[in-house]
Amino acid sequence: MSKKMKENPMFKNSNKKIRGLGGGATEEENEVKRFIIIVIVIGLFVGVIYGLTEIFKKDEEKETEDNSSVTISYDKLTVGTLLNRPYDEYYVLAYDSDANKAIEYSAIISQYKSKSTEKDYVKIYFLDLNNGLNKKYYNVNEDNKSNPNAKKIEDLDFGDLTLLYIKDGKIKEYIEDYTTIQKKLS
Repeated sequence: MSKKMKENPMFKNSNKKIRGLGGGATEEENEVKRFIIIVIVIGLFVGVIYGLTEIFKKDEEKETEDNSSVTISYDKLTVGTLLNRPYDEYYVLAYDSDANKAIEYSAIISQYKSKSTEKDYVKIYFLDLNNGLNKKYYNVNEDNKSNPNAKKIEDLDFGDLTLLYIKDGKIKEYIEDYTTIQKKLS
């Protein structure tokens, strides 16, 4: 080193050995070592936090999977499956499950099932007009009237309450009057 550099305070201590952390290392080496140690400690800390959150997340997913159960109702239909049930004859009661009289309509199905004997029982299905797959068939024409002459799914247009009697995959009866439906199913 030149004489000027040795006298300059910036270069004067650059080669000095410091006892302590590095045991004879320069200040620059000690700073690098401290920086590496800090980076490692921060990395370990972040890794531990990440690992703990993953463990807790998996535990929550297991609890969610264990607590939820899927139920399939074989008594509910969509319009697309209306004519292809495995029975020769059956009824379909179509109404909006969010309607004011939905409880009364549901009671009709319950009463029918409870009063029917195995010999005279004709299967009955529920078609919810509030279901997204069925909504396009609910009062779709301009005058909000249904189509009681429908013979194909494409022609269906339901009112607020409709009872269909299906035989051999064809619509045989189309009833919309509440009292008539009650009598038919009692």
